[in-house]
Amino acid sequence: MTRLSGLAALVCAGMLAAGCAETRRADPVAPTAFLGPEVVARLQPTEDGVLAYSDATAEFRRYRRVMIAPVQVLVPPGGTPLTAEQRRFVAEAVEAALRAELGRDFEIASTPGPATILVSAAISEVREGGNPALTTASNFMPLTRLAREGVALVAGSDPLVGGAAGEMKLTDAETGRLLAAAIDSRDATAGIRARASSLDDVIFVAEHWARLTAFRLCRLQQREGCRAV
Repeated sequence: MTRLSGLAALVCAGMLAAGCAETRRADPVAPTAFLGPEVVARLQPTEDGVLAYSDATAEFRRYRRVMIAPVQVLVPPGGTPLTAEQRRFVAEAVEAALRAELGRDFEIASTPGPATILVSAAISEVREGGNPALTTASNFMPLTRLAREGVALVAGSDPLVGGAAGEMKLTDAETGRLLAAAIDSRDATAGIRARASSLDDVIFVAEHWARLTAFRLCRLQQREGCRAV
């Protein structure tokens, strides 16, 4: 371990465990038309701040395959406009994260079929991070990082990191029956992972959402050894 990475690890160890996570809950974003008002009305806050719903009568244990629909990247009124390349980057990052996590427990299907869950996701807001070199460098400066953490606690966000808001629904791929849905908004944290792009923070948020989706499906299927997020 280098001296700089050792310092960063010491800073992380000296904070609350939640402060060392790669993402944190952000201010909520107004729902889009992606889920629809009837679905949004069913959502309830969970212990981790996510608005979520699951059909208590659904037989989740019978599902063995997942099909991931193309991820939509929406630009809300007054939101930060994204280029076509940036929208593609975000969509591919979210889909890749879902494939990696859900592929551990399910067969990834390319067409609808029996015992298949259709996973549909939309990114409703993208918040770009700061200059990647500045962000990464400041992560290895304990005092600078502590100052940024303080700003984040007061202002609700770190001035050098970005995040995203998203909506997701799980439906039966054959019947279209709604199985589960969720809305969440998260920012990345300082962390110690290097950033190569101002949109890399969206990757960290997408990875969190994918792990959370896999965990909740594990719980809904009443499997053992569910990996908590």
